Amino acid sequence: MNDARFTQGILNLAHAARHLRVPQQTFHRWARGYERGGPLLHVVGNDRDTLPVTFIALAEAHVLEALRTAGVQPRKIRPALNELQREFGQEYVLVAPELATDGIDVLWDFSRSRAGEGLIVGNTGQHVIKEIVAEHMQYIAFGSDGLPRQLTLANWQPSKVIVDVRRSFGQPILAATGTRVADIAGMMKAGESAETVADEFGIDISAARAAARILLGRAA
Repeated sequence: MNDARFTQGILNLAHAARHLRVPQQTFHRWARGYERGGPLLHVVGNDRDTLPVTFIALAEAHVLEALRTAGVQPRKIRPALNELQREFGQEYVLVAPELATDGIDVLWDFSRSRAGEGLIVGNTGQHVIKEIVAEHMQYIAFGSDGLPRQLTLANWQPSKVIVDVRRSFGQPILAATGTRVADIAGMMKAGESAETVADEFGIDISAARAAARILLGRAA
C-alpha cells in the first residue's frame, strides 16, 4: 500500500504516548507487542527506527485507549482483533467506523466465550464501552475509503491540534494556524516564556502552555 497514512513514520513512541496521554510503557507494549502476542498497532520498522508511529497507528492507539478506559484489557485483545478482522473483512479494525457499534457487540460476545475470557473487566457494561468508544471516534475524520484521514488530539483541548499527513508531513499542528506544536515546545524548552512564544507564532497563550505541559512535562 503506497499511502503515507500507513507507510510514513511521523512520531516516536514517547511523543505519541504524550500526545494521547497514554503511559509510555503501555504505548510501547501496544507498538512492539506483549510477551504472548504481537503488536496491536500498525507501526513501521523496528526498535532502531526513530519515527515508527504512522498516522494510522496513532489513530489506532487513540481508539485503543478508549477501549482501555472502558475496561477492555489490551493484553487480552489480540484474539478479539482477529475475530473483528474476520467479521469486518479488513485489517484495520481498530479504526473501522463500525467498531463503535457492531464491533463492540463482537467484542462483547467474544468476551463471553472461553477464548475471550478476561477480555473485559467484570463490572463493565456493554453500553458503557459503546459510549466511550463512540465519543473517541468523534475525533477522527474519515476519508472516502472509510479509513481515517485526520485525527484531532483531545489531549490538547481547548486548543485544536490535528494530525493529517497532507499537512506538515503528518506532524501535529494547530488547526487554526498550521503551527507545528513541536516548534512551540522547542522555543519553550530553550527558555522562552509562554507569552513570548505565543506572540512569536501568533497563537493563543493556552496553546503555548499546553505544549509545555504535554511535550515537556512541565507547567508554563
